[in-house]
Amino acid sequence: MINLKEQFSLWHDAVVRIMDIRHIIMEFEECLKDYRVPVSAFIYATRGSARIKLDGQFNHVRKFHVLHCGKGAWLDIEANHDFEYFLILYKGTIPQYGQLTGCNQTTAHELFQLQYNFIPQYPAELLHTVNKMHQVWQRDEPRKLQVKMLFYQFIHELLWQMEQQGDGANTPGLSEQVIRYMEQHYHEAITLESLSEIMRYSPQYLSRRFKSQTDHSPIDYLIHIRMDKARELLLSTEATLQEISASVGYPDMFYFNRMFKKVTGVAPGTYRKRMRTEGHVRYCTNKSAKSSIEDAMAQRYIIDDNENHYQYRSRGDLFVQRKLRMLVAMTLLLCFTLLLGACSTSGGAQSNNTTNAEQKELSRGTDAQTPSTASEAGGTKTVSTPFGDIEIPVNPQRIIAVDYLATIVALGKQPVGSTEWIMQNPYIQGKINGVENIGDSLSLEKMLSLKPDLIVTLSTKQEDYDKYSKIAPTVSVPYNKFNNVHEEITYFGELLGLQDEASSWLKDYDKRIAEAKAKVNAIIPAGATFTVLEDQEKSLYAFGRISGRGGRVVYQALGQQAPSGINDEIMKEKYSSVSLEKLPDYVGDYLILTSSKSLDTYRADPIWGKLEAIKKDHVFIWNEERSWFGDPLAMLSQTEEIAAWLMNLPKS
Repeated sequence: MINLKEQFSLWHDAVVRIMDIRHIIMEFEECLKDYRVPVSAFIYATRGSARIKLDGQFNHVRKFHVLHCGKGAWLDIEANHDFEYFLILYKGTIPQYGQLTGCNQTTAHELFQLQYNFIPQYPAELLHTVNKMHQVWQRDEPRKLQVKMLFYQFIHELLWQMEQQGDGANTPGLSEQVIRYMEQHYHEAITLESLSEIMRYSPQYLSRRFKSQTDHSPIDYLIHIRMDKARELLLSTEATLQEISASVGYPDMFYFNRMFKKVTGVAPGTYRKRMRTEGHVRYCTNKSAKSSIEDAMAQRYIIDDNENHYQYRSRGDLFVQRKLRMLVAMTLLLCFTLLLGACSTSGGAQSNNTTNAEQKELSRGTDAQTPSTASEAGGTKTVSTPFGDIEIPVNPQRIIAVDYLATIVALGKQPVGSTEWIMQNPYIQGKINGVENIGDSLSLEKMLSLKPDLIVTLSTKQEDYDKYSKIAPTVSVPYNKFNNVHEEITYFGELLGLQDEASSWLKDYDKRIAEAKAKVNAIIPAGATFTVLEDQEKSLYAFGRISGRGGRVVYQALGQQAPSGINDEIMKEKYSSVSLEKLPDYVGDYLILTSSKSLDTYRADPIWGKLEAIKKDHVFIWNEERSWFGDPLAMLSQTEEIAAWLMNLPKS
């Protein structure tokens, strides 16, 4: 058992010399044999998994695993699949004055010889530090002082996390890790892509998971962390706006000014004067980022998905000044419009549910095509929605598919715009070349510029509906509205005036599904059972007949049966958490598995490797980027893909 209090004390006195920092990528089944570690070392795994033996002791290492070993240790590594790690080699000593800590020399020597491994709860900070350390070390003339400083930072973070987890801290979710990283690095250039690289997830997956857990995109959350810091600096210091802008991650002061005003409704300088006039000498430093973002999000600001894009423009300050003049002109136009509106209002103060930023964007859209003009040729019809009956064009021509993009594409209609995440759907690539990306954070300015005559969304939030309906008639279709593909295609065929197209598509769909099902039934033994699972490192989920990940494909389209362990309760849910210890009860003869691991990894696992489906290679492994989508086009492709896999399995 490591004495962490003693570790902190010893590392405080330690003198370290960095010998080497190596970044190593091993291919599947590649091995490192009988390597004698020349000095003390840290191994930090960042991707994949491997079987590592240190002085005869085996460790199954996955991403973000940290191992430490002393000089002379024997190291063997066998990559289960592609395995990426950093090797930090160092020499450490404790000077004589270090004995003032109360530790004896034997303990000091053991500090650098200890062998231990650890999986951090917050790996992003460690990875960021190690990446930076390696980058500096790779320079022609490495800045050794900076490398040493980063090494001590790595040690401090590692020991701090070991101490926290020793106190029984709960394992944080992905969103908590992202938030902690952003709170520590808000002053640096952060993008969705850089966050996804640090967390080792795809940008689409990270954005979707973060939004599902916080109701905000990662970049939205980052903006409000930065604005919290900016407000604190405005009230607690005499720093200039340029200095504050740079200190919270915005090299361009004009961009910072624009962002601050979008979030708070006023310019930074005005905010400082107003708050000090009202007696607020210092902004509350105890206010958490969470509470701040909840307050600020109620203002419904507009923001691009990648809010650091200004750092990569090549047109310089002239472009920024031009944009600033445009905003000033827009503001004057808005004021004039509001003045006329106030004069024409009869009695009572008009409620204002939008921010200044939204009003400016909407005022720019006065020349946009209105729903009535868009539908003059075909007329309008009434549609029932969760927000009441609305009028929409009989044959809408310019649709923004905030959601249901693939369903609309299946009917032969190409929307003018959609969100970034659903445009990544692998089953519609090559069919959406003319669709504009409006970003995951849904820029109202971009939506206005597309002049839509209909917006389709699955959101049932009043604030979302209010926002979209100011641009065009908006139909909200809740995600759980449909029980099957037929209901979904039929509904949208009627909504968009494409009934014939819907009927034709469903005939082709039924024909192809029937063919796939017949082929599977001809080769699958009678009574065979199928299980649909997702393995998320520390969590395991089973999927039923109304779910994605292959649930609807296997149990509905192909008509296969689940094993007895997958009871009726699980089958009726979209997904259910299941215990790894009871895995043999859940897994049938064939397994459809969403995972980032390889089949060889599962073969080597002491629990998974005992399953008959694993032993017989009756496992269809796909990643979440492919299994997540459950739209009609995805369903058809997934059914044929799984059927083809089953047909190509070796005969048992």
